[in-house]
Amino acid sequence: MIVYSLLQMMMMILVLPVLGSSCSTDFDCSLNGICDVSLSTCTCDSPWTGGSCETLSYSPSTPAIAKSLYNISDSRNTWNGPIYGPGSDGKYHIYVPLYNVGSLDSPTTMKHGIADTITGPWDFTSLPDISTEGGENPAMVVYSDASRGGSLSFTLWIGGSVLLSDSPYGPFNKISSFSYPGGNPAPIYHNGNFFMTNQQTEQIYTTPSLVSGGTWTVYSNISHEALPQDEYHVEDPFLWVDRRGNWHIINHAYSNYQYDNCSYSYVSAHFFSGDNGMTWLWSSQPYGHIVQYADGTSHDYVTLERPNLHFSSTGEMTHLNLAADLVTTGAMGCMNRTAHSHFGHCPCDNCKWNDHSGTIIITLGV
Repeated sequence: MIVYSLLQMMMMILVLPVLGSSCSTDFDCSLNGICDVSLSTCTCDSPWTGGSCETLSYSPSTPAIAKSLYNISDSRNTWNGPIYGPGSDGKYHIYVPLYNVGSLDSPTTMKHGIADTITGPWDFTSLPDISTEGGENPAMVVYSDASRGGSLSFTLWIGGSVLLSDSPYGPFNKISSFSYPGGNPAPIYHNGNFFMTNQQTEQIYTTPSLVSGGTWTVYSNISHEALPQDEYHVEDPFLWVDRRGNWHIINHAYSNYQYDNCSYSYVSAHFFSGDNGMTWLWSSQPYGHIVQYADGTSHDYVTLERPNLHFSSTGEMTHLNLAADLVTTGAMGCMNRTAHSHFGHCPCDNCKWNDHSGTIIITLGV
């Protein structure tokens, strides 16, 4: 059995392959900015920061209420879901599975919440619940449907099925003839086709149609050769295409060897492509553990998973919503927790199994 000391784990983080602080192409800016070749420096798109535009900056203006979006008196867990809005009704809509106490498996239902502002407060009592179709980890695609005269179609992807509605309020009905490969889908609609990756984040799949029973084909492969080995994993992808046409994926990332001082543990990853999603590069830690709030408090989250990004009408990132352990802090680590242990310890990302887990949102530093 291999056990790493705290110093060894911190060194593992420090020697990750990172992009240089000087640039010669936009790839050296993580495709999150433009390289000024004459100065050999990156001009980053907000809210990306860092010498290589590798880090999403958090704004200190996030209200404290955003520490838990499912803010009613209920001891059950949520574990993030997609947010749509503002819609034509001026409301934001969130779709989050609800789990029994002490569980993040087999959700009992999916709660549909609405809010006037994306950070809340959220109302989960006014609208009916939505079936989870026996699955978890929902994703959403809203697209202009040419077959319906350009009207918006709203799709929820969960449990291998796609649910369709002509309104964010539902009802959402299962497209019986259609399913997608793998779990934890990260789908988009781009240039008249659907694309997605899944939990493993090893392939991009594509199909021209959902309703007519189109089949998925492999569009491209995502190399993991540059990733650390030693029990390093990526999961929970979120896929998007930016305003310059570059493709991106952010993931939750973790190592089963990291179990204390979780503030320094792996928590996120970023893949990016400049050739329409065909070839991909990787960098570590686009988002971090510590969030500052507008009331002067902060929280050092032991894990932040299932990332979803929200964009303005002009395509600028404004918010990041995540699944989070709401009890344990990164500085504490997992201490004496035993659930889902690896190598004799409970890793940082598994503290959540003994805790209360929920959904948070962070205002980005736009």
